[in-house]
Amino acid sequence: RMRFYARYDAQKVVNTLWDVEANPRNDGILTSLLYDPLGRRPYLPQRDARRVVRRILVDQYAFESDDPFVTRIVRSFADGPVKLEALSPQPERAAPTRAKYLLPIKMVVSERHTIHHLREKGYVERPVRVTAILKGLEGLPIERVPTRHFGEDHLTAVHTPALVGYLKAMGQRLDAKAIIYPEVFPIRRPDRIPRALEDRAGYYCADTFTPLTQNVFTAARDAANVALTAATLIANGERFAYALCRPPGHHAERRIYGGFCFFNNSAIAANYLSRQGKVALLDIDYHHGNGGQDIFYDRSDVLTVSIHGHPSHAYPNFSGYSDERGEGVGLGFNHNFPTEPPVDDERYLTLLDKALGVVRAFAPRYLVLSIGFDIMRGDPTGSFAVTNQGMQRIGRRIGRFGLPTLIVQEGGYSLGNLRAGAHAFFRGIIEAWHD
Repeated sequence: RMRFYARYDAQKVVNTLWDVEANPRNDGILTSLLYDPLGRRPYLPQRDARRVVRRILVDQYAFESDDPFVTRIVRSFADGPVKLEALSPQPERAAPTRAKYLLPIKMVVSERHTIHHLREKGYVERPVRVTAILKGLEGLPIERVPTRHFGEDHLTAVHTPALVGYLKAMGQRLDAKAIIYPEVFPIRRPDRIPRALEDRAGYYCADTFTPLTQNVFTAARDAANVALTAATLIANGERFAYALCRPPGHHAERRIYGGFCFFNNSAIAANYLSRQGKVALLDIDYHHGNGGQDIFYDRSDVLTVSIHGHPSHAYPNFSGYSDERGEGVGLGFNHNFPTEPPVDDERYLTLLDKALGVVRAFAPRYLVLSIGFDIMRGDPTGSFAVTNQGMQRIGRRIGRFGLPTLIVQEGGYSLGNLRAGAHAFFRGIIEAWHD
């Protein structure tokens, strides 16, 4: 019978009194308790286990709910999640995937992201994006951690003081209803800076659809704090941490903002982690990670890799080509995988395997993953067709990769994809851990 259940991935519940203390209403015969995930979550939460066990003892064996035997058995389910054991021998796994590293995944998110809310029609970078992701993560073993505050020196370590100062000054200058879009861009004379702050938007911005408001600086700085808080978790030994950042950041370069991005959260975190060793920054958003490329282009201690829609038709259009390899000591430490549609699950996973091969050859101490759910089918800003199953398989790849990994949220503008994609991706990571 055990062999039968093993074929369907059922697992034995261990480290409890269930199979130690004989059930007086089962003729004193010891039995095993099995858990079958039915293709869903591969772990058993303590609260669910206690509820089910109490129901079995009360309904099937006719114990009173407050019977001392019931209380002892239920309380013996002390592990969260409950420890499970394979029914057939399993090969030993490398140390990073041992049970003590499994759960929960730490997540950092700032509630103040909602202050950055443009109610203009067609502006897709909205607060409800975070709501959708959080909804998708319900039921998964993810633990929220409070956001810490960090100094502006972390911002100016990757951005010019002029850019940081400009965004801060605009936040102080604008009133609550003001929205500033760049109108003129200094292509001919980039050395001449306009006198009026409002006129400088084009000097510091890459496009015409990333406006400034009173709250942009505060929200963007909070997002950077979210990434830095999660980075400290990784630096202190967490296997995975998730920085649910909003606004996103991977299009922000050293001296310019754009693409809904103001400060480069992933780059700020990668730079922080680089104090302890080499870092790989892998961008799997639909759009090229031009910000990370620009910031680390002349460095050899941070590898930048990006899989994205081909810049001949996808934002940011002017960067992300395969011949952009870095410069100076950074030559060879930037890798782009520009890709034309159609891109389904299999094609994307093939690209991801190539990108992970580049990362593996670099042998970093940490991986920073810039994730965008705009690679999924139906996103209004992308043309790839990755499915929920594809996102789950991506999560498994990352979960098995073997590096301490900081996951930083970037794009994704279909609410349905954000919910389902986030759930599938993190479920994939959890499954890889479980294996």
